[in-house]
Amino acid sequence: MENTPHLYNTLIGVLSQHRNWLDVRHLKTLAWMMVGLMESGRISLTAWAPHVVSRAQYAQSIVRRFRRWLDNENIEVFSLYGPLIQQAISEWGRNLIYLALDTSMLG
Repeated sequence: MENTPHLYNTLIGVLSQHRNWLDVRHLKTLAWMMVGLMESGRISLTAWAPHVVSRAQYAQSIVRRFRRWLDNENIEVFSLYGPLIQQAISEWGRNLIYLALDTSMLG
């Protein structure tokens, strides 16, 4: 947990490079979700909550915040992830890439 603020600050710096954020709170929530994912090593909102530095008194409040972010129709996924993915791919060059796609949201 001691590296959490450093990781969070690094992610904020990287994610802030793209000015496509409608609201800075969306950026901050995504950064905390990424910290939780990396620190816990699990794909579980409840597993991410202990890794978030917040004023929230209950882990349930943090999980609710994450759920609202995931369900927010105002967050334009393609305008946010597009530039990040393009930058990452351009730096990989000819290296082998393994890609896993989550098709559970496709209808």
